[in-house]
Amino acid sequence: MGKVKSFAILYDRAADNNVPVYTSGEWVSGRILVEVTAQIEVKALKIHAKGQAYVHWSETHSSGSNSSTTRHYTQVVRYFKHKYLLIGIDNSEEVTVIPPGRYEYPFSFVIPQTPPLPASFKGPHGNVSYWMTAKLHRPWKLRTKVKEMFTIYDQIDINTPLLQSPQRDTKEKTLCCCCCASGPISLNAKIERKGYISGESIQIFAEIENHSSRTVVPKAAIYKTQTFHAEGRSRKAKELIINFQGEPVLAGKTESWNAMALQIPPVSPTLMNCSIIEMEYSLMVCVDIPGTINLTVKLPIVIGTIPLHPSNSQATNFSNQYGMSYNNLNPTLPEGKSDFLITNQNLGFQT
Repeated sequence: MGKVKSFAILYDRAADNNVPVYTSGEWVSGRILVEVTAQIEVKALKIHAKGQAYVHWSETHSSGSNSSTTRHYTQVVRYFKHKYLLIGIDNSEEVTVIPPGRYEYPFSFVIPQTPPLPASFKGPHGNVSYWMTAKLHRPWKLRTKVKEMFTIYDQIDINTPLLQSPQRDTKEKTLCCCCCASGPISLNAKIERKGYISGESIQIFAEIENHSSRTVVPKAAIYKTQTFHAEGRSRKAKELIINFQGEPVLAGKTESWNAMALQIPPVSPTLMNCSIIEMEYSLMVCVDIPGTINLTVKLPIVIGTIPLHPSNSQATNFSNQYGMSYNNLNPTLPEGKSDFLITNQNLGFQT
């Protein structure tokens, strides 16, 4: 960078070179570091904060004999973009002279509370990202640019009534063989609530009635499903998180699971509030039937961040929806628009 020895964004919250973590409504603060070895002229020092969701994937389609075309699908949703000048004036040719030394330019801005922002996320076909960029413009020089990410952490309270509601489903299947129908196989599965956090165990209640002539095997698994939307099309990615296999159920027998525990490993919380990316979890309980399609029930679950309160240890009303609470943010944080609050609009302070 020539005479510019150092140019960096330093977040006040960052430690040990880790990306700082914030929630909606909090202030992001820090300093822009400029260190020069000799006097320089500066037209502008610009900063901006930005948050967006981005989706992209490609598909190849046949378009005739021995030929194909590739179509790209892209979608972007911007949540905020705020700019500010620390040095200089827009559309001005005036320059500011910076003597040799190390200078720090303080900044701070508030992360929007409304509409609720999705948490930072990275998947195979898209991401939700938040970052700051600083640009140093000098006459007759290429601009110097630095970019630093920060993380938005969602507050998902599993104590809300909708996430405390039990989830249940029932399926039945009748097998046919050589025009003769055997008795039905039925599966009734239930969990006490919809909301959990990583490390908790899901208590599964299930009853498998096997009135067929085959031996079947009950199983349970947690899946993560990511869905990406762009230009009216969708792309899914499904991942097995953990699974369990029960004892075989012989022909004519019944098997029950009474609070069979399936522990949730460390996973990212459910992604909320993003219109082009969905990241959801589900508990799948199935009966593996030899020679035919399995009998399966799907119970949606939400992985939250705020653990269960002792008073909510038992599930209450039944519902197939979920809810969120943003009331756990620091009540002392200021409200208002997300924009920069510059505490020093001059040359900064020399260190």
